[in-house]
Amino acid sequence: MHRGDGDQSNPWALIRREEKFDCHYYTARRDVVTLQGGEERLYTHIHMKQLGVAVVPIDDDGTTTLVGQYRYVLNRYTWEIPKGGGRRDRPPLESAKRELSEETGFRADHWLQLFAASPSPGLTDAAASGFVAWGLHGGDAHPDPEEIITPRRVPFSAAVNMVLSGEIADYGSMAAILTIETRLRRGELPSDLAALLR
Repeated sequence: MHRGDGDQSNPWALIRREEKFDCHYYTARRDVVTLQGGEERLYTHIHMKQLGVAVVPIDDDGTTTLVGQYRYVLNRYTWEIPKGGGRRDRPPLESAKRELSEETGFRADHWLQLFAASPSPGLTDAAASGFVAWGLHGGDAHPDPEEIITPRRVPFSAAVNMVLSGEIADYGSMAAILTIETRLRRGELPSDLAALLR
């Protein structure tokens, strides 16, 4: 069905919503809907109760800190940037600052939001914001009890290569790292941050 670029109105009508499963992090829903007044059909989706946040910390020597952990759902070890979730009624930056402190111990003088993204809009209303932080001050990491993480400092250019090689495969990490690299090449980063990355 082609609607043309000019029509951005909502073609969906919600008839009935059923919550099939609910936990601390998400609700699985099965909605009865119509599309442009057509026949009723089922639309199953996940409502996420938290917003995702991801942070690329850039140290004064141009390195970034990755965190490694074994991801139960994927059944493998991954390298990612510091990331986690936060309440929907709080600014994403507040959650990003908390996650950076928890996973690395860092606080930062400067923050720049890189994106606000919807990772899988056909399946879930999940939303994630990516940030870069610099002007770092060290401290002690204090991850959540279920997180067993290993920090790894690498030059930012090495993190870019890890994305391109597939060693970093987490979408939030990939998006944030490649956004920084693209904005650096285009001259769109704050000058003090750009100087750290050259």
